[in-house]
Amino acid sequence: MSDNGNTNVPGRGPAQNGVAHNGRPVNGHAATAPNGQRPVAPSPPGARPPGTPPANIQMNGPRPAPHPGAPPKPPASAVSPTPAPAARGPVPQPPPSEAPHNGGVLPLPARAKGEIDAAKERAEALKADPELENAVGFTHFDTSSSHDNLVTVLSTKEDLHRLASQTLVRIKCREDDKAYLGVVVQGPFAEPNAVPANSTMAIGVVTHGKKLTYTFEYHGRAEVEILGEEVAGVLKPHRFRPRPQSPVFVLDEEESAKVLGVSGEMSIGTVVGYERMEARINARDKSVLPRHTGIIGTTGGGKSTTVATLIHRAQNSGIATIVFDVEGEYTHVDRPTDHQAMVETLKRRDQKPEGVKDLHIHHLVGRESRNPRHKNKHDFSLNFSSLSPYALAEILDMTEPQQERFLKAYDVTKLLLEDFEVYPVTDEERRDALEVDELSTGYPKMTIQHLLDVVNAYLYSLSDEGKGDGKNRASRAAKGKGTVAEEIEVLKEDEGPPANSLRLYSIFKNNPGNVMRRVMGQKSGNVISWRALASKIQRLRRLNIFDMGTTEGVKYDTMLSPGRVSVIDLSDTESPQLNNLVIADILRGIQERQEASYEKAHREGKDITPVLIIIEEAHEFLSASRIAQMKTLFEQVARIAKRGRKRWLGLVFVTQLPQHLPSEVLALLNNFIIHKITDGAVINQLKKSVGSIDESLWNRVSRLAPGQALMSFSHFTRPLMVAVDPAPVKRLLVD
Repeated sequence: MSDNGNTNVPGRGPAQNGVAHNGRPVNGHAATAPNGQRPVAPSPPGARPPGTPPANIQMNGPRPAPHPGAPPKPPASAVSPTPAPAARGPVPQPPPSEAPHNGGVLPLPARAKGEIDAAKERAEALKADPELENAVGFTHFDTSSSHDNLVTVLSTKEDLHRLASQTLVRIKCREDDKAYLGVVVQGPFAEPNAVPANSTMAIGVVTHGKKLTYTFEYHGRAEVEILGEEVAGVLKPHRFRPRPQSPVFVLDEEESAKVLGVSGEMSIGTVVGYERMEARINARDKSVLPRHTGIIGTTGGGKSTTVATLIHRAQNSGIATIVFDVEGEYTHVDRPTDHQAMVETLKRRDQKPEGVKDLHIHHLVGRESRNPRHKNKHDFSLNFSSLSPYALAEILDMTEPQQERFLKAYDVTKLLLEDFEVYPVTDEERRDALEVDELSTGYPKMTIQHLLDVVNAYLYSLSDEGKGDGKNRASRAAKGKGTVAEEIEVLKEDEGPPANSLRLYSIFKNNPGNVMRRVMGQKSGNVISWRALASKIQRLRRLNIFDMGTTEGVKYDTMLSPGRVSVIDLSDTESPQLNNLVIADILRGIQERQEASYEKAHREGKDITPVLIIIEEAHEFLSASRIAQMKTLFEQVARIAKRGRKRWLGLVFVTQLPQHLPSEVLALLNNFIIHKITDGAVINQLKKSVGSIDESLWNRVSRLAPGQALMSFSHFTRPLMVAVDPAPVKRLLVD
């Protein structure tokens, strides 16, 4: 007990309890106590009052117990301070590393306290910034497994749904004041906050979902591919990565469409990951469709629907569209679709079934169309004179000896056409004949019967009769070596038929002797090769598709009218070779007519009508297994592809077997619409030709749903996953 009746803890003074005589903390200044006693000297923190042992000295023996008769210890609040003896001299301080003698918590290190204060300041700054309310997440720290051009974005679970696949984001790095644009390429993933996702605890909670309502709190994670750095409103290649904890913002659909470059009047479908954004192309932009397109995918993936939609959109944009239809699928596109699933999907897209307005169907003479009652149905024949002899030899799959004899017979036929005054006749025609490019076209006015007569003449020359007749002819020629009159007489003798076994059916039958003189002037042996060649040309003639006088050829002027849809129905040919002949001939004719239209429009300062050519089953037309033997045909297509870019002539190759399409053809394409492909080898092959598609998108190709496609157009900022619009036109299903 103290003098004033207050209870003190044995061995401790009131200053040691942090209380002065007046109940206020000791602050180092003298204070007057209520009882008038001498003020207590200030005690530094942790100082030991006089008479008490240092904290690091262990007291011997037990702590003295209170006297049995003493009253119980009152609570601390009731204890009155008791003056302590004044300090005499400086109070010793414990070393800084020593723990307080009363077992208290160590003081916070200055460095740690500074970091906490800085974190609080940043948190207050973030809380004060209203812009961050719209942030969808923040960039994460990089790790040893981080990849160039990819950053990880973390978000709250409430914002996880905003980071859907293909979502465009803007990353604002506040440390260096840079802004980046990126696109979500992986995720969003949901990761638990407290434990790893693959921990037994997390797995147990999830698998016992029927019994447990508890689950861990989680956050979102997405991988974002950096598209570039924004500098003065322009997207430029980036040199650095966004810093950690940079806020990430989602671009609205209008701004996203501008960044992705999907604007235009021609809609193909909706971009996956967006509610209303459409994948559009500019039908009048030469850098798009005239740079040629490949539509690729396995059966059932949606290629035909994409082609039908493209036909409809092109027609609405005033493009002249020509479709080489090997199955007759598009012969009814002038009617609206009646497919129930298509109708329902169109309704969801606020569209309606609708056929094209100007459909014309063309089919070979003697063949049928899958739409025989169509009002605009035209049959046509081919002109043998328009086919390149080199392309014809490739299409007929001639061997090297056969091709050599074919070209020899072709040259002899040209000489005979002049001999019989078929072509050339005038000086102008003679000048034109010198400029004929037989790698792209044939010889004017030559028919298949002209050529076949010459081949038969060669066969006759190799027969026993022909050899005997040749000896007689040689002896008569020897006799004629004298005066000019004698030589003319010998020629007159040779104007009659050489033998009854030689049958000529063209104009050449009027002078068989002249035919044989030309043949004998360019001899060629090996009767087996000549017979094989004659058989191939004879089969070709029996198709009755060449030089049919009563049937007109294709009218290219009307075919290239704005908004005209021309379907070349090849469903009744049943011959890939015949299909290829038709495609090669019409392609050449379209190119020539478009060239003339371009020159005329250029002279008159007018716009040219865009032309789109769609080739179904393109791997049958240009086969990878035969590309080495089809150099001329490929060069013809490559010439159209290169010249078409300037003259607004676009090619679209459609195939379900892209592995059979030569890489040389794929190299001509700048735009791709890739539907589902399950063969990994085919995907790997396409990766070599389509270099603009990243690995994350290739990984989805094998899992695409029908109607979905990976689209890569030259004007897109990056390839996109697109849900192709349903076709509003009627398409015939093919078994």
